[in-house]
Amino acid sequence: MSMRCPNCNVELKAQAKFCPKCGTKIPEGQGAVSDAEGVVSEVKPEPSADTQAALPASAKTDSCSDTGEESGDVQDNRFSDPGPEDGESEAGPPKKAGGRRLLAGGLALLAAAGLGIGGSMYYKHAQEVKRKQELKEELSVLINGRDNLAEWANHEKEEFVRFLLTDEEKERLKEYWQDGSGLDPEDYENQILWVRTVMDYKTQVKGRADADAMSLLESLKSQDPGYASDEQKEKLSDYAKEMEERISEGGYGELEPLAEEWKSYALAAAEKKTGYQVSVMQYDFTEYPTVRIYLDVRDEASGGLVKELSPNMFYISERDAGNGDYLNRAVQKAVLMNENERLNINLLADTSGSMDGGNMDAAKRVMSNFISTVQFSAGDQVKLTPFNSVIDKSGYFTGDPGVLNHMIRSYVPDGQTKLYDSIIYGVQDVSGQEGAKCVIAFTDGMDVGSYNSAQDVVDLVSRYHIPVFIVRIGDSSTSAEDSSLQRIAQASGGSFRNLSQFSSDMSSFYDQIYRQLKEYYVVEYEADGTMGITQDKEISVYIQNQDQGGETVMAANAGRELFDSLLGSYLRSYITDMNNHRYEQLARYVDPTVAADDTWSIQWQMKKQVTGGFSNVTQETLMEYHVTDVTVVDENTIHLRASESYDVLYDEVYGDLKGSSRTVAQDALEYLRLHQGYTELSDEAEIRIWAVVTQIPEYVLKKGADGKWKFSKYAGDLALGERRKVYDVEVTWEPYY
Repeated sequence: MSMRCPNCNVELKAQAKFCPKCGTKIPEGQGAVSDAEGVVSEVKPEPSADTQAALPASAKTDSCSDTGEESGDVQDNRFSDPGPEDGESEAGPPKKAGGRRLLAGGLALLAAAGLGIGGSMYYKHAQEVKRKQELKEELSVLINGRDNLAEWANHEKEEFVRFLLTDEEKERLKEYWQDGSGLDPEDYENQILWVRTVMDYKTQVKGRADADAMSLLESLKSQDPGYASDEQKEKLSDYAKEMEERISEGGYGELEPLAEEWKSYALAAAEKKTGYQVSVMQYDFTEYPTVRIYLDVRDEASGGLVKELSPNMFYISERDAGNGDYLNRAVQKAVLMNENERLNINLLADTSGSMDGGNMDAAKRVMSNFISTVQFSAGDQVKLTPFNSVIDKSGYFTGDPGVLNHMIRSYVPDGQTKLYDSIIYGVQDVSGQEGAKCVIAFTDGMDVGSYNSAQDVVDLVSRYHIPVFIVRIGDSSTSAEDSSLQRIAQASGGSFRNLSQFSSDMSSFYDQIYRQLKEYYVVEYEADGTMGITQDKEISVYIQNQDQGGETVMAANAGRELFDSLLGSYLRSYITDMNNHRYEQLARYVDPTVAADDTWSIQWQMKKQVTGGFSNVTQETLMEYHVTDVTVVDENTIHLRASESYDVLYDEVYGDLKGSSRTVAQDALEYLRLHQGYTELSDEAEIRIWAVVTQIPEYVLKKGADGKWKFSKYAGDLALGERRKVYDVEVTWEPYY
């Protein structure tokens, strides 16, 4: 069934409120419904209250009849006699009163319908005017109160330019502007829709511009400041703040020039400066991953020492020597050694027979004077090592000048001059001390009896970077040995002088030695333990002080340096315990967790040796050692292969030598026959033998709970590839009959 307008019979849509043709309001629940035959039954619409009020009083009618009877008592007049007209009697002729009433009712209905249509059309117009005004006000708010859309569009075009549009964005905006130019000025609804579309796109473009700007800012912030001073770093920070402000203000077009200025300044600040000569004098990996480097920093123009450098002027970087970029390391400390760091001095005193007379007295004097200049209050330590045919290793590093002077006064000249062997021992011995190190030798310069050559000494001191200062005491003439001593000193970073080059108290030489050593800069940093302890590394040290700077690069293998130092400490402890015949110093470096009856353990072997395993060994001296290979088994286990060399002193009797099949015994007898002409001696004769013993052990090291590596067991052959070579034999006593 369909709905139709009660006024004009036009078909209506479901739930229609007004007739689309005549504008008649359709009251809820009323209307026209088609019957089964398609005949439409007429239903009078009830005029609204407003419509009735607008009608003249004579036109108003009840909804049921014009007789004033109540609803529900409708009378059909078509079937009753009409009453007399006004002024006529019932007896008179019939009047046409009913026709007049019908005419009046029709006119009233027409008036009511006209008023209803007019009211509905008026209401609709009013609503359209109101809606249009609302849209106009909404548009005005959207375009910020501008007079018209064109003015707003021109402003927005200027705004979009700030965002540094991409080509794609420019094309998109071109389409938007074209769409906007074709809008009806009175079509506020579509204007609003267009404005909102443009505003949404503006938000999108601004988001892209902000993202680009922030990306640029972050890339500039991430620039490596390199070697910028504190003042330059502050300037770089100001650039960052300025760019952040411009981004917040929407000044995107100003960013690129600012970025270029920032980049140029950063590059200039990061550029390495020149003017300093920087040299690595020593380094210390004993507390790895903490690394210490000792630097000599001098002005290239004047050659003078550069002082008053602060820690923020030092830059350390390291990398795997095989690949990768340098990675910066934080400098934890950088100070001049003077009054800040310990200096360890191994003072070698020539007490051979050739020093008899004035030379010995001069040596004692200059050594005592030197002791008086040592900064014991800063922790400096000195060890005295007298030598002649034998290197006296009984001394120790001390900060007590009284003990040292007492020892110096006790020296008596005697024996040969094992100068080269003593320098090697002195360097090896002091290398295990924490802090800066040096060796100072007072000698007459004539080597007699050393197993090692001058070239052997040069090779060793070149590897250790421990300065050796040699003072030749004697006549002022040039000795044949001077050139060899000069090569040794220069290779180590030290110097050589003879007594004639100084005043009697040698104060200038002391100043030179002490100034050189105490004016090193000690730089400490934490290495990258994740790079692998056995990897080769390149370490760059750069210094910049305003417009001057300098750099040096050194190659190092932290693992080898660490384990080389650890091996040295272990072997020196072995020598000390061996010569004292007690297991004491070794306990600091040996793993105590291995089973006590394990004959492969270092603990078992060392206890056996140092407490009487070699009764005929009078003295052992560690001469040379180095790590040949390090194999990492796991994070707590390594295998370490080493090469070791010892100077061993044996005291024998001739009868025992003759009856022994030992290689050392047979070599000693051969040496006596060939070099000293002995073919037979008394069996009671006492013989002293000097031999070099070399071995190539493989150790297993374990990391303890304290993080320290300890020597745990031997791996491989317990014979250790040992070889002995006799290089000197002396008959020290022979009975006379």
